[in-house]
Amino acid sequence: MEAPLEKARPAARRGLLARFAKDRRGVAALEFGMISIPFLGLLCAIFETAFVYYNHVLFDNAVANVARQILVGQYSTNPQAASDFKSATGANGHSLCGANGLPSYFNCNNVILNISTPSADTFSSLSGTISNSFINNPSTNITVPAAGAIVVLQAYYPMPIYLSVLLASGANGNRAANLYSQSSSTVRTNPVSGAGMVHDIYSVMVFRNEPQ
Repeated sequence: MEAPLEKARPAARRGLLARFAKDRRGVAALEFGMISIPFLGLLCAIFETAFVYYNHVLFDNAVANVARQILVGQYSTNPQAASDFKSATGANGHSLCGANGLPSYFNCNNVILNISTPSADTFSSLSGTISNSFINNPSTNITVPAAGAIVVLQAYYPMPIYLSVLLASGANGNRAANLYSQSSSTVRTNPVSGAGMVHDIYSVMVFRNEPQ
């Protein structure tokens, strides 16, 4: 009587495996679990990129407003403290962080400014004037060029990476080399604090000061 039972067990196991293979319950949940991580990562990358562009527009507008104040001679004291251009009081005109300036989530203490003028009083000489060297060597005092001079106003802000899910392990410890783990000139280690990865938000305005 035991032999027929032994023969029946492999057949029962085969039947169980066949029923398992045919059972489609829970397939959608399993498939979503497989694609959810890359899908959510893609969504985070889209939101982060959109927020970078949005902040860049806000930063450009604020810097342009400060440039207009310089153009009409609102900042006339020399040398001018760099903090005056960012002052919330706006004592010398429109400031970066005043009521009509950057949103409150910008950390204005991290904004770096530079004002320079080309060696020759022509726009064709600007190529040697516009440089990013001021980011790593910020000045506390800025000399405003004289009336009638060409002015190059540069501003930089290290925008934090808000969606930390985009950060991964890499050569910098627990920080990714950049947002997409590819070579990039717009995402790097924070030059202000030296810690964490940031987006480069950069703006430059070139104009000629109004004669006084």
